[in-house]
Amino acid sequence: MKKIIINAFGVDRPGIVSEVTKVITFFNGNIETSKMLQLESEFSLLMLVKVNKDKIDDLFNKLNQINDLKITGKITKEKTENSTFKYYKFSITIADNEGIVFIFSELFKKYNINILNMETEIKNAPITGSPVFSLESTLMIPESIDLEKFKNDINIAAEVESIDFSLKK
Repeated sequence: MKKIIINAFGVDRPGIVSEVTKVITFFNGNIETSKMLQLESEFSLLMLVKVNKDKIDDLFNKLNQINDLKITGKITKEKTENSTFKYYKFSITIADNEGIVFIFSELFKKYNINILNMETEIKNAPITGSPVFSLESTLMIPESIDLEKFKNDINIAAEVESIDFSLKK
């Protein structure tokens, strides 16, 4: 058995999930993790699927026959846990502005911090109706970094951009 990543997207319509999972089930695949969402008029899904290695090519060939759906994928390697990291939740709320994700992802890169997941959205503020950007993420922070220096750098970036943030274990 091998684990594969399947990424599919296309114009949103009823039945996409059913069609994709029908093919996976036909090839005796097991969906271990998935994320699916509508982005404007498009639908996107990302799945980690366990399937017999001899069926992988046939599975992708069959998935690629689904109308109006673009499919990409790859075989992935087994993840090894590393105990030299601590997990933190990082969140931001700010009036919407360009470059917010870049500011913090660049800081994470500087400290060799891995982003495990990240979700962003823009909603209108209840009273003013102005767009408010929010970000939620889980970070793997190496135990070897100077955590106080990292927190100080986050504070500096947040102050410059007037960003409210939270970093919690």
